[in-house]
Amino acid sequence: MPGAHERTHRRLTSIGAALCLYLAAWPSPAPAAPAFIALAVAVVTGTYGRIGAAGGVAIALTAPLDPPVRVALAVAAVASGELAERRRRAGRDLAARSFTDRLTGLRNYDFFCEALAAELARVRRYGGCTTLVLLDLDRFKTFNDRHGHAAGNRLLAVVGHAISREKRDADIAARFGGEEFAVLVAGRTMDGIVVAERIRHAIEQAGAARLHRHDVPDLVTASAGVATFPVDARDADELFELADQALYAAKRRGRDCVVTAAEQRGRPAGTISRAAV
Repeated sequence: MPGAHERTHRRLTSIGAALCLYLAAWPSPAPAAPAFIALAVAVVTGTYGRIGAAGGVAIALTAPLDPPVRVALAVAAVASGELAERRRRAGRDLAARSFTDRLTGLRNYDFFCEALAAELARVRRYGGCTTLVLLDLDRFKTFNDRHGHAAGNRLLAVVGHAISREKRDADIAARFGGEEFAVLVAGRTMDGIVVAERIRHAIEQAGAARLHRHDVPDLVTASAGVATFPVDARDADELFELADQALYAAKRRGRDCVVTAAEQRGRPAGTISRAAV
């Protein structure tokens, strides 16, 4: 949904375009009132970015004023548009940084929770499924104790890159803190299993290749739990709980594997539970 500033931008740009056409079609000289309104819109639209600045330039150049004045107003519209664009870009960059884990480059917990709420609302309204994959590095504390926190941080960065590379563009990946990660997969349980297995293998391969360069010979593995809404769970809390239970079941099975909530309940993956119908 567009924000208030974006809606205002669109309205002013539309007004500016309409006035531009009006003045262009009017016999010279155009009435003074529309001309000054057009000039005001030319300046104001420039403060809403490059698109608004383009409209402002068109309006300024068609206004019934002396050529130097028209050119000056056009330049002012362009300058204000460029400044507004830089401010917006800086705001977007700041927002992105505030929702990004600096070590891994993945999203953080706050962003993921908001994205999950939005995705569940979408599924409730339009149908379909969304699958939560929780991943946890195996024996990470032992790794940290043996090699130190610097090696642990390198490992987490490697894992973050592996997850970013292996997830699909539509999936959302986040670090929850420590060695815990989550991926929100658009699709059914089998889609989540495929993504989880790809990530699990990528972590093992990337970790072995990258960490051996730093004389860290440990084999890096990860366990994963998978749960699907609304197949397994009725809300976000239950979805997290079931995925977490499946993750710990994977740990009990010997680690380095993927377990689904459906398996925990003795159902084939993808079978809809009565509670969710």
